[in-house]
Amino acid sequence: MYKTLAELEKGEVGEVVGFDSGHMPCRRLESMGVRQGKTVTRVSSQLMGGPITISVDGRQTAMGRGIASKVKVKLLERENSGRMSQN
Repeated sequence: MYKTLAELEKGEVGEVVGFDSGHMPCRRLESMGVRQGKTVTRVSSQLMGGPITISVDGRQTAMGRGIASKVKVKLLERENSGRMSQN
């Protein structure tokens, strides 16, 4: 199953498969460690359309929903499940 990073629920894990954006947003995402093939976990989000927090490579980073909606991910698992599964 595929979603955008903004659509992930808290605790969901996905593998980055691509971007729906131009050159500059991709460079910004890459500077945050969000690259194709990386595994990301949705940590939290703010109410009323605020930023979301993700974990990638053991680091947490926040980004706006606009840029998060440009990142396509393949859903892998929920963080609290004990096994790796691909949907």
